[in-house]
Amino acid sequence: MLVFLLLFENRIHLPGWLQVAGRMHPMILHFPIVLSVFYVLYVLFLQNKIAPKDVAIQIGEWLLLLAAFTAAITAIMGLFLSREQGYDPEALMWHKWGGVSVSILLLLWYNFRDRLSATKAGTSIAAIISFAVIIFTGHQGAGITHGQNFLLAPLLPEKKQQQVLLEDAEVFKDMVRPILETKCMGCHNSKKAKGELVMETPELLLKGGKDGKLWDTTEADFGLLLKRIHLPLEAKKHMPPQGKPQLSEEEISILTQWIKSGSDFKVKMLDLDPKSELRTLATNIFTTIETDVYDFAAADESKIKSLNNDYRVVYPLAKNSPALSAEFFSVSQFKPESLKDLLTIKEQLVSLNLAKMPITDEDLKTIGQFTNLRKLNLSFTNITGATLNELKGLKELKHLSLSGTKIAATTLNGLSSLDQLTKLFIWNTGLKREDVSLKNKNLVIETGFRTDTMILKLTPPILENTEQVLLQPQPLKLKHYINGVTIRYTLDGTDPDSVRSAVYTKEVMVSGNEHLKAIAYKPGWYSSDTTRTDFYGTKYRPDSLIHLLPPDNYYRDEKGKTLIDGVKGDVNLGNGKWIGFRNNNMEALMIFNQPSLVSTVTVSSQVDTASYVMPPLSLELWGGNDSAHLKLLSRITPLQPPKPKPSKPGERQPAYLKLYDLSFKPTTVHYLKLIANPVRKLPPWHSGKGKTGWFFVDEVIVN
Repeated sequence: MLVFLLLFENRIHLPGWLQVAGRMHPMILHFPIVLSVFYVLYVLFLQNKIAPKDVAIQIGEWLLLLAAFTAAITAIMGLFLSREQGYDPEALMWHKWGGVSVSILLLLWYNFRDRLSATKAGTSIAAIISFAVIIFTGHQGAGITHGQNFLLAPLLPEKKQQQVLLEDAEVFKDMVRPILETKCMGCHNSKKAKGELVMETPELLLKGGKDGKLWDTTEADFGLLLKRIHLPLEAKKHMPPQGKPQLSEEEISILTQWIKSGSDFKVKMLDLDPKSELRTLATNIFTTIETDVYDFAAADESKIKSLNNDYRVVYPLAKNSPALSAEFFSVSQFKPESLKDLLTIKEQLVSLNLAKMPITDEDLKTIGQFTNLRKLNLSFTNITGATLNELKGLKELKHLSLSGTKIAATTLNGLSSLDQLTKLFIWNTGLKREDVSLKNKNLVIETGFRTDTMILKLTPPILENTEQVLLQPQPLKLKHYINGVTIRYTLDGTDPDSVRSAVYTKEVMVSGNEHLKAIAYKPGWYSSDTTRTDFYGTKYRPDSLIHLLPPDNYYRDEKGKTLIDGVKGDVNLGNGKWIGFRNNNMEALMIFNQPSLVSTVTVSSQVDTASYVMPPLSLELWGGNDSAHLKLLSRITPLQPPKPKPSKPGERQPAYLKLYDLSFKPTTVHYLKLIANPVRKLPPWHSGKGKTGWFFVDEVIVN
């Protein structure tokens, strides 16, 4: 039976009771393991001590037979469980074939038990092979349920995360993303996308999963993510699931405040309002160089006092802190010995400002001895970078300024060992970001800019029209916030230019079936990107619409108006403008209070193969004056998308909007019934092959 199910795995359709049986897999998988271990111990140490001998042998055979039988049952249940979504395909494959191998090995052991039991060596070899496969299979299973390398994690060194200073930290990168990585991404990654949700990039976070987008600041509870987090722990949809590490109150507060403040993926910590709750939370998490905790002893106060003079100052970074900062002021009074004097406090020196001092490459040997330095300013000094490798001992260095020096790109390789470096300033050196090949992923390179040669780019024109499906002509409403901007446009889908295209005025009207493209121009500025919108003309709008079969719960039509409200959706399926069907066909009855002569119905849909959103298998339109006796007006079979061309790893095929026209002989109707059949089995090339596809619709246009 196990072999049969493996051969026809892709054609299995499980009823609910077998899905329940599959979920019992983790409950019974211990039986074959325990029975196998007990059998080996029994044969090696107990069987020869039990009399009569034939009874002892029969007991051993029954133990082995039960082990082989329960292993096969466990593998079958695991096969049923693997049909559910959200598992890492690679780990699942190894775990599946490991389980099958255990079952086959135990069966072979049973069939050749007499030969193997003739010697202890035969039984030992069979036991070692079986145990090895069982351990491998269990390791893969643990990886699926508890994360990669779960078994060996205690023996491996923990990766030390680079400490980020408050002045360098970004809200999403350094506060929000670490929470998602530790509490969410174990189940929502590119290999194990439970609920079709992947959280690895900002783009995928904004896309959301099959239940819609993750947050919405217009909702009282700020959307799905926070709603699931705040559900009772025992609730089925509580996130993270019961048994997984839960979010702390501080982590929940961080996510809440980030979403509430606009969920900006690029905002830096220091850009936040100092009084904001998010900034307050950040000060409890991140340190500055001044507030960091240092484990070295404070320097003698008399020693610090002796180092202060008219051209050099040494002072504590913060009250009661052992960390010291040193600055030099007089170029004429500076000598290399002045720098060497600081070696008496080299353990406590954390910040050193040598800007505009006559520092040379030779002096870097002295600076390299201040091993606790976090900040070093060498701007506008005489160094060339030839001896930058002398700084390799500054393992704690976070900020380094080389602005205004004569360094070359190749000499910066001497900084490659500074893993903690987060800020490198190279203004006025002639170097660009692309010239620096340092591999530290957290390093931010500041090059500055020249405003006298900089040309800014205009933002696109803003479209204020709210309806795209028009019953009658309407004024086109475009605007721009920068004075003196000229907006040029086209309505035929061609690209506008700054010479031949029409200039927008408030008198411009749009009716239907027009493809707007608009660009903003202004002398001395780069032209903007293009604003694009399609307008659709409709002669009739149904007075009401009834769903004869309900849409999916998470994409339902709350007021029965979504498909006839004249509002088009974009590719964001979670914006409330889309109705989704998966388990049911779409069957919608449109009602016209007055008889209407119609000849075309256009269905506006979306295709996003990566999210299982496909064209319908078929679209049918029925019409007439009696809802109980409608006749077929039109039927089409849309083409299904082909297998996508190979792309870069992790790159997904973009979603796109799709219109379907159902044309027929002009007919007067009181009722129109639209039927759409979602794809029941995704094609073999699809990652979800054999599963049911989605069909989404945002508007039905009647002419």
